[in-house]
Amino acid sequence: MVTRIPLRWYPRQTGFTLLELVVAITLMGLVLVVLYSGLRLGLNSWDRGEQRAEVTNRQRLVEEFLRRQLAQSMTVYRFNDKQEKTVAFAGQPGNIEFVAPMLTQLGQGGLYWLRMDVANGQLRLHFRPYLPHDPNAGEERESVLLEGVSALEWSYFGLEKENEVDPPRWRSDWNSIERRPVLVRLNLAVRGEPWPDLVVALAPGQRR
Repeated sequence: MVTRIPLRWYPRQTGFTLLELVVAITLMGLVLVVLYSGLRLGLNSWDRGEQRAEVTNRQRLVEEFLRRQLAQSMTVYRFNDKQEKTVAFAGQPGNIEFVAPMLTQLGQGGLYWLRMDVANGQLRLHFRPYLPHDPNAGEERESVLLEGVSALEWSYFGLEKENEVDPPRWRSDWNSIERRPVLVRLNLAVRGEPWPDLVVALAPGQRR
């Protein structure tokens, strides 16, 4: 008598071979590298955009302050050591001095003697209360307007004397004791990048 042994069907075992696992891990690593590179590029672009926006905003604020102070500056006169009546204004390529009302955030109102110059890459504003008969009145204070200044040049347009024969022109220095210039121009570069020229018309006339 023949005994038959029943046959059983065993499902085929399925899975990943070692080669397939290696390929999958490699592809996943490449995808992660691409994703990380794109994320880093996006973050860098965002940072650069924020830096440019900050620089542009700072540039606008500084230009508005300079324009306002120059436009509001006043033609006032004082007496020098020789008792000569001289206009309260001085201009050189690297600095400028004039009389103007001060912002309440920096001063306490009234007229101030202002001086702007550059030191250690900083555009600085020096100011003290203006008294015609006491040029050294009050304590001089200082405020940094801008960092990273790599180049600065002031220039001045107008006639230094009433009876000048030559037409008005731009000058690197303003030496007149009789009058102020008609226009003031500032050439400025920050971290090697030139800013647009700032040209401001000064109000004529004498303060009484």
